[in-house]
Amino acid sequence: MVSDDDIRGYILELCEKNNYHPRMTADLEELVNKTKGMRSVIVFVDHEAVNTYGARMYSRINVACPECSVILLCDQANRELIKEAMELGAYASILAPYEQWEVLTMIRNILTAKKKKRPKKSG
Repeated sequence: MVSDDDIRGYILELCEKNNYHPRMTADLEELVNKTKGMRSVIVFVDHEAVNTYGARMYSRINVACPECSVILLCDQANRELIKEAMELGAYASILAPYEQWEVLTMIRNILTAKKKKRPKKSG
């Protein structure tokens, strides 16, 4: 849930170019409804979304999707949001200018960790 159009477009294009298939949501309610009970979900939020919905958004996301990994996209002017995000369960924060390697490394690390946690099928 990235409120800034430019950042949202950049993250969307970067993910699609690297064969990740993101879904975009318009607001917190839609995000909560779409992620309810899902696994291996990575949620990007930007500082504008945090300023709009407040810190309660992290708990709403965690209740709907306990296995979600939240990444805060933050600029220098809103750095104070990072500590709060981490205390409230965010996986990580990335500071602008959101370098491609940094975003992609974060996605790969999350997906690799989640893959390792899944129980192997016996049979």
